[in-house]
Amino acid sequence: MSSPEKKFDLQYLHVQLSAVYEKTHKLDMDSYIKAYNEFNKFFGLMGTVFGFVSSDVTSKLEILQTFRQGSNGHHFQTIEDMIIHEENENKFSDSKYISASRTLLRLHRALLFIALFLEELFQLKSEDKLSSACQKTYSSTLGQYHPWIIQKAAIMAMYALPTKQGLLHRIKSPDETEEHYNELLPKAVDAMKEVYNRTQKLYQEHNILELP
Repeated sequence: MSSPEKKFDLQYLHVQLSAVYEKTHKLDMDSYIKAYNEFNKFFGLMGTVFGFVSSDVTSKLEILQTFRQGSNGHHFQTIEDMIIHEENENKFSDSKYISASRTLLRLHRALLFIALFLEELFQLKSEDKLSSACQKTYSSTLGQYHPWIIQKAAIMAMYALPTKQGLLHRIKSPDETEEHYNELLPKAVDAMKEVYNRTQKLYQEHNILELP
């Protein structure tokens, strides 16, 4: 369990991301939600630049948790179960219905942004600023789904991001070294990509990627 004293726990995030696809032969929803709750702590440490991402993630997680804890929660134990259930109920054709599959699609898109940004972060030197890497990654991923005015505001705000060393000082505990994060970060990124790729394949198979 994530320690309450730690603002962000990369080790815990890695464990939960791995559990998404290792817990069963499907993609476990509870582990997915736990991983994203930890991501949100990371967004908070990044400052107001990620406020627009954090607020959207929070609202989407609340929706998924409502589905998971509801009377039909057994249909939302895994991402596969969720898709099949909503497909059988013809929920994708009802634009007024807030489906769990549509909700998770927003988180799915954000996951690629996070994974590629952290991958870029790993390549940087301690004194390098994060702004350029973040802007490039955002523009090629999440920014493609945002209105122009939000894209512009996000890109401008990213100029205020700290250096790699500055970010690590924000997220690590006093007893954790930068070397520890440099060792763990690629493992966490690999787990993010695995979750993303498996979810992407499912969404492609069920024609969900183009849902509004």
